[in-house]
Amino acid sequence: MTRTLTLLALLGALPAFAITGREVIATAQQRHGFSTWRDRTSSATLENYDKDTLTRTRELDISEQTDPRRSQRSFTEFTAPTDVKGTLFLHLSPRGAKDEQWIWTPATRRARRLAEAKEDENFFGSDLTYRDLELLVRIQQWDDAEATATLAGEEDLDGKPCYVVELVPRNEEFPYPRYRLWFARGDYLLWRLDVYGAGGKEVVKRVLVRRHERIQNYTTLVETVVANVPAGTHTVFHMRDVRYDQGIPDDLFGLANLSKGR
Repeated sequence: MTRTLTLLALLGALPAFAITGREVIATAQQRHGFSTWRDRTSSATLENYDKDTLTRTRELDISEQTDPRRSQRSFTEFTAPTDVKGTLFLHLSPRGAKDEQWIWTPATRRARRLAEAKEDENFFGSDLTYRDLELLVRIQQWDDAEATATLAGEEDLDGKPCYVVELVPRNEEFPYPRYRLWFARGDYLLWRLDVYGAGGKEVVKRVLVRRHERIQNYTTLVETVVANVPAGTHTVFHMRDVRYDQGIPDDLFGLANLSKGR
């Protein structure tokens, strides 16, 4: 009897998680639709900081299409400042195939494809790489065949009790071996994403969500901070004028459209 009571006491002292990591992501999607929309248009501001010093600001208009089981496509036009105004960027990310990234500039007036080696370079001087632009959307669409999802524990984040979900990809869609996501325990809002570098031990990117906004049927991350942890730099990403499921035509994301320029 004593041994039984001791065993029960030990078991009671251990954390008991009644929900799995996969269920946390599924519940967040069900409540907020972070990556369940089909298309989206928005305007955005990128503010680059070195420590606390603002070094650069850019304005852009973005059109996106996503299909959880097929592909994601985005078409971006830079509207300010003058040195990048009119620059167009097309990103095609088919499921299970290599990404294609194309750029058109007013100076060259032609579309050129970026080499694969440049996919992990910073996006126009920000702390996002070209592939990072779709990171938050795509990793939440991964199923069990593409990544394991484990509930790593619970943790307070700025006073908010959160589930911490760890994703370890089985695929090679992004060049990172491990991710951790913080979802608030009460409302399942996503507040943080840590991205681990080679070896899976050091955090190389950290995404902090400052503000959510409910737009149409979707909770939208309208202000996020993307930090390059080793470099000590970060980019603040502001979204505005967001519209979902507008029926964006497929030909917007075609090379013929990009080559027309502006």
